Amino acid sequence: MLFGAAYYHEYQPYERLKADLELMAAANFTVIRVGESTWASYEPVPGRISFAALRRVVDAAWAAGVEVIVGTPSYAVPPWMARLHPEVMAMDRRGSHLPYGARQNVDFTHPAYLFYAERLIRAMAEEFGHHEGVIGWQVDNEIGMHELANPHVVARFREEVMGRLGGVEGVNEKWGLTYWSHRLSCPEDLWEPAGNTNPGYALEWARFQARLATEFLVWQKDLLKGLVSPEQEVLHDVVGGDGAGWSSSRSINQAMDKAACNIYVPLQRGIELPEPPGDLRSLAPEWQNDVGAWVPLWKADMGYASRGPRGEHFYVTEAQATSIGGPQTNVVPFPGQLRLMAHLLALRGAELLEYWNWHTLHYGFETYWGGVLGHDLEPGRVYREVSELGAELRRLGSELDGLVPDADIGLLYSEDSRWAMQSVPPLSVAGTALPDPASYHRIFTRFYSAAVDARLQVRVVHPGSDWSGLAVLVVPALYIASDELLARLVAHAGAGNHVVLTFRCGYADEWSRVRASRAPGPLRAAAGFSYQEYTTLAEPVAMKAAAGSGPALPPGARAEGWADGLVLEGADALWGYEHPFFGRWPALATKGVGEGRLSWVGTLPDRASGASLLLWALAERGREPAVAPWGTLPPSVRVNGAGRGDGARLWCVANHSWEPASVALPGVLWDLAGEQEVRGDLALGPWESRLLRAGG
Repeated sequence: MLFGAAYYHEYQPYERLKADLELMAAANFTVIRVGESTWASYEPVPGRISFAALRRVVDAAWAAGVEVIVGTPSYAVPPWMARLHPEVMAMDRRGSHLPYGARQNVDFTHPAYLFYAERLIRAMAEEFGHHEGVIGWQVDNEIGMHELANPHVVARFREEVMGRLGGVEGVNEKWGLTYWSHRLSCPEDLWEPAGNTNPGYALEWARFQARLATEFLVWQKDLLKGLVSPEQEVLHDVVGGDGAGWSSSRSINQAMDKAACNIYVPLQRGIELPEPPGDLRSLAPEWQNDVGAWVPLWKADMGYASRGPRGEHFYVTEAQATSIGGPQTNVVPFPGQLRLMAHLLALRGAELLEYWNWHTLHYGFETYWGGVLGHDLEPGRVYREVSELGAELRRLGSELDGLVPDADIGLLYSEDSRWAMQSVPPLSVAGTALPDPASYHRIFTRFYSAAVDARLQVRVVHPGSDWSGLAVLVVPALYIASDELLARLVAHAGAGNHVVLTFRCGYADEWSRVRASRAPGPLRAAAGFSYQEYTTLAEPVAMKAAAGSGPALPPGARAEGWADGLVLEGADALWGYEHPFFGRWPALATKGVGEGRLSWVGTLPDRASGASLLLWALAERGREPAVAPWGTLPPSVRVNGAGRGDGARLWCVANHSWEPASVALPGVLWDLAGEQEVRGDLALGPWESRLLRAGG
């Protein structure tokens, strides 16, 4: 496993390259990322380009035995470009240019910007493209933070929409533009995004923005590939989890040589098990709402799911060494948590772990985003823990290579449905009637976190990926779905698998048009029910189990947010509602399909009920969770497994608590860090994690 950090020698307050590299070598770093943030240092005035300072860093790193990933600095442009070409600044949908002073605020499709970017990237490739210490390139950085609505971008959108949807009449038909007199008579009639209220337009605009981002990164990749050594891989660091709002993590990583993502999570009690009561979001920066021990697993599984067509594993190009965010979120990791996080990421398929960044900055917007070294630049506790982890990873050598994470169930993730639900969300913000544009995220992560609660391991898949081998496939809120995709889900069930769908699945087609047939449309015959009504649940409603052999409901089981008015037509009701009106509807229905089964969850169940449902779906297929040999685990302990090509199985056993724990081992195992056999009971200290091997 490659191990290191982003390194910005140009940000250091005084000369210390030799000292930094000595500390990195002592910490067993094998790689650093450089260069992606300082265009103005390489080209202080237009056309005067020099990489002498960066060359000194790359040469010194290679001499110290540390390999380098070079980042193209295209996401943060010099002031002179904004001064000479104000038109290259990104324009929002209201027609205002984003002001200079931040980052990622440029229209990366503008010809003037592309001229300067190409000139710089070519010079960078000539400097480092055949350097023996450079193993790869990162193009740009966390793309997709802003939409691009510059006039020439909107003009291109009109052109592409006409081509994709079949001209003016195709757009009129697919978007239902008879409504509100929006019918187009020519392409120029297609309005700008600022005034849009049409769901079909909103979905197509999001798809278009994502294509622009991927296209720009592929342009950089192709440019580099023509200039650099073929051994140097090209990647982009997508935002971990759902990704940035105006890009597609999957399409980006599919287009790169190596999938990569940045994974930041709230630490301290944010990954404690059992989950602490109360709201712990004060542990997270304002842009991050997810807190829980399931969050790093979810982000890692999303990274693994976006691997390229060659099936490569993924890189974690940024992770925290200490505090993340602004000066108000100073959340340092508890002792042991950095090692625990590294072990989890490795077992979920990560082959590189880089911290952002090496040292905590003394100025700028990210002054309080902590690095491996603090503001005093002296090694401290975090550095010592990072060094111990680096030594362990070096000793492990190839033990972690080629791991395939265990997958008890699959979860189907739909970027189209996420984008569509931003404009037509089914859920409201809790306690209000305001639409929740994060509805898809809430529904998807509810089922993911329920799986973690059930000690199940998840394989995230996409509509176009391979689902074979997944005996249980959970499909949350697949709002946007073609007839062909829905038929594929039914076929997967009929082939002997259990497909669990939720409310809003298949309600609209691929153009965000609601189907004109009785819901659930093409799924009706296989599902064995239909519905004409659905309702918002203003408050949670108690659920009850129906007679039969369905999943048990835990005490206090509740339905949240939504309820489908299911009318059974051959399916069996397994759960219902404790309510004088909603009680006539099933909350969970199921029906055999061919050799398998299709179930439908008509509401958003609480996590404990969701966990019970997923365990039942797996047992119904005659399967046990991969961790079943471990028996009953302490509430604070999480076990994750992975297989290796040589037949060996690896386990990460982690104690997410301050309280020591003891785990009964399922046989004789090999402790990779201690290099010794372990048997009987395994004692785990506070926040301790162990990597164990069986067989091979």
